[in-house]
Amino acid sequence: MSIDDKSRKRVEDLFSGMSQLISETSNEQGHDDSAQPEANAQGGEARDYDPITLLQKIEALKVRIAELETLLDKKEKKPLSAQSLYEKEQVGFAFTGGKVLPVRGTQQLVPDDAGGIKTPLIASGRTIGEVKVAKPAERPLTEDDIKLANTIAQQASLQIENLRLLAEAERARAEAEEATHQFTHRNWANFLDAIHNAERIGYVYDQAAVEPFTEPAPAEYDHAEIMETLNEQIGRLFVKGNGALTEEDKKFINTIGKQVSQQVENIRLLADASRARAEAEEATRLLIRQNWETYTKREEGVLAFVYDSVKVSPLDDEAAVTDVVLEQPLYVRGQEIGQLSVKGLPNVSQEAKDLAAAIAAQTSIHLEALRLTEELRKRAQELKELDRLKSAFLANMSHELRTPLNSILGFTDVMLEGLDGELTDYMDNDLRLIQRNGQHLLHLINDVLDMAKIESGRLSLHPEKFKIQGLLEEVANITSTMASEKNLPIIIEPDSDKEIEIYADNIRLRQVMINLVNNSIKFTEKGKIALKVVPMEGARVLITVQDTGLGIPPDQLEAVFQEFTQVDTSTTRKVGGTGLGLPISRRLVEMHGGRLWAESSGLEGEGATFHVELPLEVGITEVVEKREK
Repeated sequence: MSIDDKSRKRVEDLFSGMSQLISETSNEQGHDDSAQPEANAQGGEARDYDPITLLQKIEALKVRIAELETLLDKKEKKPLSAQSLYEKEQVGFAFTGGKVLPVRGTQQLVPDDAGGIKTPLIASGRTIGEVKVAKPAERPLTEDDIKLANTIAQQASLQIENLRLLAEAERARAEAEEATHQFTHRNWANFLDAIHNAERIGYVYDQAAVEPFTEPAPAEYDHAEIMETLNEQIGRLFVKGNGALTEEDKKFINTIGKQVSQQVENIRLLADASRARAEAEEATRLLIRQNWETYTKREEGVLAFVYDSVKVSPLDDEAAVTDVVLEQPLYVRGQEIGQLSVKGLPNVSQEAKDLAAAIAAQTSIHLEALRLTEELRKRAQELKELDRLKSAFLANMSHELRTPLNSILGFTDVMLEGLDGELTDYMDNDLRLIQRNGQHLLHLINDVLDMAKIESGRLSLHPEKFKIQGLLEEVANITSTMASEKNLPIIIEPDSDKEIEIYADNIRLRQVMINLVNNSIKFTEKGKIALKVVPMEGARVLITVQDTGLGIPPDQLEAVFQEFTQVDTSTTRKVGGTGLGLPISRRLVEMHGGRLWAESSGLEGEGATFHVELPLEVGITEVVEKREK
């Protein structure tokens, strides 16, 4: 039984019940009215309804049911559409006198008096209605009443939202089923059209053979079974049983029909998959042909070669090849891209043919691999050129930004020195804020410029001989201001070697150490920053920067040296930075012939240790070679 049949049956049953109730009420009106006082005197309960009022309510309900029946008839005549599923209707109910009554239109059973309660119904952050509570005549509303009204409103909102979601789910399910039915019907129509131009296909089995059957239906049959797939009819199964089919036979035929329907659907899906695979293979062959045509037009030079058991020579004139006894095409994914020809054999055996076929297959694979390798090489060159253009753009833009910024900082210093007149406290504070932020912006621009220079190979080193101890002391003095804001001491370990000298670029190594120390200060809230230098075997030196900060997770120890990368996004927003300090430092150390790495357990308080390993002497030629690369 369908949903519409069930709805109609419920309406008819309801009408029948209403008629019976009206008849019983009419009979009760003829009874002696003295029965009620007598019942009260005997301790019985009087009826709590007025027959006339009850008849009026029943008539109103009957009218409403008639309206619903009209809508039901329209629904049967009109196919299901998305519009009917999305219709909205304002619904209200009132609880008064121990009864729940519907509220329609502008009808108000609860007055809007000042002593009442209004609580909104909220679902998904929007108001969908309200709960009104009228003030009782015998007492005012209390806080408990207000809390109860709010609780009821919350529960009602939740229930209404659940009903709405259920209705949407039912609507989506109905739409999905309808779309599936239409899709199956359309696919079957296309499938049959593609086979025999919309001709229906049938077969007849007479226990001896299976033969084609082209008629719409046999002349005689005892039972017909509809074959369906996803509630979509795809055919019929006719059985002739000479009038002796039982109910068990019909159930067995029904099972056979279902199995045949599933098998036919599987065959159709297999045909669709085979057609899609054939279309994909055809598209692949077309792409390969186009790629090889483009490749042969682009490449200049000889595209044919001859092998004479001694050497491989270019074949300038293909027409000069004569006396060919065996030809084997070269295929790449079903597309012919060339030919393998053999000459000079008096008798071509089957073994020779098989060998030529194997050589042709391997040659085709090798040629396709060479073509793809060449394509990759060209794409790599294009990407390299794009990277070069990007670096050049960054370098030029950094220069354009740094020039006006230096002017701003210069005039700010002039004004702070009082050369343009006396400053008030507010003016001095604002100018120092401009100076501090301008220097921070200049530092970021310098990082971008350095990275662009390194990537473009235009950054050069200027080595000189100096003591590392002096470099560490200078770095500690430069970064002490930033460290003092967090009360972090920067110390040089007592066992640090004070006499080690190195031949390197003093300015660039100072930049590396400042980046490392500043990075440690950013991620350290308490503890200390320790610097140390010790000699190593092989004329090398090791510099370490150790902090007691947040630490670095072990799986992120290499990621921190990638451009524009930070360990934690939220921490990055807190401490700032572009994520270029550590990558630039590693590049500068590598230009000196050294290496930079980090060690950390990832536990807060244990911090991280950065190691810088450098040769004691960096040759000028080594620096030039690295710059050229």
